[in-house]
Amino acid sequence: MMESHLSVSADGGPLRKCIVTGEQAAPERMIRFVVGPEGDVVPDLARRLPGRGMWLKAERGVLEQAVEKKLFGKAARRAVRAADDLPARVERLLLERVLEDLSRARRAGRAVAGFVRVEQMIGQGKAGLLIVAREADGDGLSKLRASGLPIERLADAPALGRVFGRDHAVYVAIARDDAGGQFIRRISEGAGRWRAFLPVDASRQS
Repeated sequence: MMESHLSVSADGGPLRKCIVTGEQAAPERMIRFVVGPEGDVVPDLARRLPGRGMWLKAERGVLEQAVEKKLFGKAARRAVRAADDLPARVERLLLERVLEDLSRARRAGRAVAGFVRVEQMIGQGKAGLLIVAREADGDGLSKLRASGLPIERLADAPALGRVFGRDHAVYVAIARDDAGGQFIRRISEGAGRWRAFLPVDASRQS
């Protein structure tokens, strides 16, 4: 079934309506879900799976309400199964997605890891975005904040390290986007979406 656009934004792009809050927003600010062949609710972060989409504001609390109040079944007008661990699953998928974008930036030669290399990129005026692991703290973080560049917390040091083929990475810098690049926008937005799905206690620490 084709999905109809409820309305359009000021720039002419489509808007989708959250089945929990009723808010309308661009697809990039929401998460699409579909009902799989076995009746399970499936997250569709790439917005490519077949079937009628059910849209939610990209926040863990909103998804938890949808699961608790069985709103997916109401939206689908049929019996569906929304697993209790669906918020945790979406959190994991969001992290994998943004780490893959970071990996693409590394392969393109536009991301470096390690405090010294990060400082070098900043000093050369090439850095456009800084990424720090969740456990980053102390003088190193203070020095990066003094640069005035935007900083995003993302994952833990081992997860960031795997992107760069090392045991851990606490500090990462991404080069300013060239004319055809969108690494900074994608990674920054992806990091924010992932943090919105962290459990409350964890998100306060990030």
